[in-house]
Amino acid sequence: MVSFSHIIFCITLLINPISCYIPETRMAHNSVIVHGRLLIFGGWRYSNSTNSTNSTNLTNSTKIYSTSEMFSLDLSTAFQGIETQWDLVLEGNLPVYEYLSTALVSTIDQDIIYLIGGFMTGTGITTEEYDYSNLVYTYDYSSTEWSPVKVNNVHPRQEITGVIDDKGIIYFFGGNNETNYNYMEPEGRLFNDMQIFDVSSTVWSKLNINDNLPLPCSAYTANLLTNGIIVYLGGYETSDSGNFTSFSNLTLSSMNTIKLFDTKKSEWSQMNVTGGDTIKPRIYHSSVLSPDGNIILFGGVGAYNKTVHPKLALLDIKKNIYEWTIPSSYYNSPPLLFGHSANIYENYMIITFGFDKDNLVMNSQIYFFHIYAHTWSDGFFPKYSPYIPDEPENTEFSNDLSPITLDVGLGIGGFIILVFVSMGIIFLKDRKKKRATHPI
Repeated sequence: MVSFSHIIFCITLLINPISCYIPETRMAHNSVIVHGRLLIFGGWRYSNSTNSTNSTNLTNSTKIYSTSEMFSLDLSTAFQGIETQWDLVLEGNLPVYEYLSTALVSTIDQDIIYLIGGFMTGTGITTEEYDYSNLVYTYDYSSTEWSPVKVNNVHPRQEITGVIDDKGIIYFFGGNNETNYNYMEPEGRLFNDMQIFDVSSTVWSKLNINDNLPLPCSAYTANLLTNGIIVYLGGYETSDSGNFTSFSNLTLSSMNTIKLFDTKKSEWSQMNVTGGDTIKPRIYHSSVLSPDGNIILFGGVGAYNKTVHPKLALLDIKKNIYEWTIPSSYYNSPPLLFGHSANIYENYMIITFGFDKDNLVMNSQIYFFHIYAHTWSDGFFPKYSPYIPDEPENTEFSNDLSPITLDVGLGIGGFIILVFVSMGIIFLKDRKKKRATHPI
């Protein structure tokens, strides 16, 4: 008979290569890419369910639970979305529980991640116990250590998005200062100042700008262009001295009047987008800068949780007057998400987590958008054909995915066969040994 230890050993070998850490669903989290790995940390989940929150049933008594674990995804190899294998970073737990913050990888030392602002709690139980004793933290990817950074002149801000230039200067526009987050009855103040943080000197300062100031704004997205212009899209606005006591005091920023900030001149301007497709205003969306000269907008939600259209749009920044277009291909298109995150790596925009507005559940899936072909992909395939056909014919996957799928299948299948062959050999050896010891 095969020994119990042999069976456990073989089963362990079989399971380990295909098992993975299963993270809790979340939204309002952070995601960055460091050395070919996608890192996810922070965010919130609702107290009534982490997997089936109905946004229409949120009430004043709804509790929001923040999270502190960090997990990662290896982007060095190809995989399909259904095969996503997350790895828990055991030493990566955040020093505080946070959400609606911003995180950036340093351009001076690409091992360093900066976590700034947001709602921060020391216990992570509910949002009622805030801890703003420190507002800036760093994570060292090499040593896997979080450290507080003592910075003067910084104040709590939520719903901000920072950008960092090649000199290590981080720019922060506006944001929200809300002492207690109440989903149904928000109360706080929006800002329209521009603040900067020099990562080399750890000096935080506010730029003295008086001309062409935009309205106070939060929950926008920001993308830094190669010419030093920051493009701000969407978000909440208010003209009531920045203060608000309900959603009725807030409006949504038009997607046709785009805020621009010139980091070289420290000047504000705006561009009125004419022509192109119509894009509905939104909050809690994402935008990424593509190397082909487009800003890719995805997801978001309208005022009072209204559905927005389209789910995805491209802002052509190569033109003198930017122009919106909506890609025509919807094959494999994900549901409308908000509170998700988006990152670009090689040929893909990678969408993770968030709230699924179409199905009214927290999203646990990962989605891939090919930034050159402008189509959705079944998986992530970084080192193969750069283009995906618009509509695959008579096959489950796009044409450029098929050989990769075959390789993965053969690899796992071959491993499984090897394990069972090994078990068979062990069984025969044990049986032969038993006969030699106790001949019939």
